[in-house]
Amino acid sequence: MRCALLLLLAGCLDAVAPDVGPPLRPICDNVDSDPASTVSFETDLRAGLFEVHCTRCHTPGGDTPIGLDVGGLDLTSYETLRRGGVQSGEDIARPGDPCGSLLLQKVGAAAPFGARMPLDGPPYLGAREQRLIADWIAEGAVAN
Repeated sequence: MRCALLLLLAGCLDAVAPDVGPPLRPICDNVDSDPASTVSFETDLRAGLFEVHCTRCHTPGGDTPIGLDVGGLDLTSYETLRRGGVQSGEDIARPGDPCGSLLLQKVGAAAPFGARMPLDGPPYLGAREQRLIADWIAEGAVAN
C-alpha cells in the first residue's frame, strides 16, 4: 500500500511543473539562416555593421575608445577581432557556433557579462543585424 501511494505521488509531482517564467535569453540557433548567401566579414560586418555601430568604442581611432581601452576588443580588422577582448579571448567568434560566440551574446538581450552592446543603446542591434553576425559565424567566421 505504501509503495502504491509513493508511486502515485511521484507521478503527480512530475505532472505539476513549476512556473518559472519566460526564458531570459531567446533560443539560439547555430544554423545559417540563408546558406545560399555568404556573409562577408569585410563588406557586411567590418565596413558595414561595425562601422555604423561599433567603431566609436572598439577601434584605436574611435571617438570614445572605451571598448578598446577597458574591454580590449578591437574591431579594426579580422585579425584583431579574432584575438577577442580581455574576457572573451578567442571565444569572441567560435567558427560554426554562433550560440557559443561572445560577439553574438554581447549584442543580444542578455549579455553574459558587462553591458549589452552597443553601450550607447538603445537602440540596440536588431534581429537582422544579429542574424548577420550569427550567419557569418555559422559559415565558419572566415576572413572574407
